[in-house]
Amino acid sequence: MNISSENLGPLHLRLTIEIDPADYKPKFDKSIKDLGKKATIKGFRPGHVPISMVKKLYGDQALADELNRLVNEQISNYVKESNIEILGDPLPSEDERVEIDYNSDKPYTFKYELGIQPELNVSEVFKGAAAFKRYRIPAKLEEIEAEVGRILKRLGTQEEVESAMEGDVVYVHLQEVKSDGTPIENGIDTDSYFNLEMLTESGVELFNGIEKDAVKNIPDLFAVFNGEKTNVAKNILQMKEEDLGKLDSMSPSFECKVEKIVRLKPAELNAEVFENLSKEYGPVSNEEELQNKIKDIIESYNDRMTETALENDIYKYLTDTTEVPLPEVFLQKWFRATMEKELDEMSFEEQFNTFKTRLKQSLIFQKVRKENSLEATKEEIIEETMMQVRSTYGSMGEELVNYIVQNNLNDKTFVENMHDRVMQQKFFEILKGYITTIDEMTTLEEYQNLNKEVTYAE
Repeated sequence: MNISSENLGPLHLRLTIEIDPADYKPKFDKSIKDLGKKATIKGFRPGHVPISMVKKLYGDQALADELNRLVNEQISNYVKESNIEILGDPLPSEDERVEIDYNSDKPYTFKYELGIQPELNVSEVFKGAAAFKRYRIPAKLEEIEAEVGRILKRLGTQEEVESAMEGDVVYVHLQEVKSDGTPIENGIDTDSYFNLEMLTESGVELFNGIEKDAVKNIPDLFAVFNGEKTNVAKNILQMKEEDLGKLDSMSPSFECKVEKIVRLKPAELNAEVFENLSKEYGPVSNEEELQNKIKDIIESYNDRMTETALENDIYKYLTDTTEVPLPEVFLQKWFRATMEKELDEMSFEEQFNTFKTRLKQSLIFQKVRKENSLEATKEEIIEETMMQVRSTYGSMGEELVNYIVQNNLNDKTFVENMHDRVMQQKFFEILKGYITTIDEMTTLEEYQNLNKEVTYAE
């Protein structure tokens, strides 16, 4: 067996693999014998089918399988020994057609084309780059006071009340019904709870002021809650991931009975509260110290938000500036081979150019990931999920936050998205080590009106 290579162009190789009968015959013969033992052919006892008949029935396929195994093995060994990484998959040369014949103990020659990944040096790209702007948004006093109010509410006590108002948690029993209010046999029948802040404008009108034991027929439950229909199904109707396919066929109408209404009575700033807050925020002994802690938290949140603008600028500079040579001819062949349907030349060029752009971005990301051994752990994914849910539902109490987090972590797609988010954060942390920044103070309103096309400071 022999393998040789020739350059067809930059990052584009052709491998020629020569396979002699001595390379494939032993395993081919064994494969035929094994097939003969298993073959069930009318007129012959199991295991007693003549080898000649087994070869006639299965010979070409068995030989093709063995040759294919040897070819893949040789290509894999070549790639490993040459210390290269390939793009896409090896492609059989278009001008080569090999005729398989189990009756002929002849040598076979296969030719495959390979696209090679380019060498990249991401850190070099930023050498000599001007400083990037990092926007800073200081916390306002009213924001700090509002957050203190939310914290006191979270640390407060729960009490049952007779009618609902903003901020209350409403516990309900939900039963799926027809448009006329008749219960649907084997329909959804579940207990649930929600905060009025989770409702749409029409939902607030429906539940604000509602009393305990009240019964409401809701024509479209999904229109009552904020968020995607699937999220309402999972978080409010307790539907499992595997049952979400039934959403389109189920009734949107539900009978809703209010079981109880719970109101949070805010805690007062006293020694006991400061002791509890010290466990969460570090040493806090008075209102001024608490406000300073909250100020730091708000500004830290603002920093995370404005980091998006910085990261966009870094990424745009990186992708615009980094030279990523590609084996154009090979990639066009490979892209055509993987397309599900034929396209005219204009459509092909459009899709191929989009593919190249994404490939370049992917190669840059994978280079940084590999060089720095970046991985997202289960703990990091859970932590990122908690942070995301708290930023949206944090004022509703830890019980609801933990419930939503657990629901989200049972969603495979959500977990994959969180994994990608953690990896993206780590990717940008590496890139930020290559640059210099200058701080620019701004307000939230000014930041939201920024021209996002501005890249880096001149």
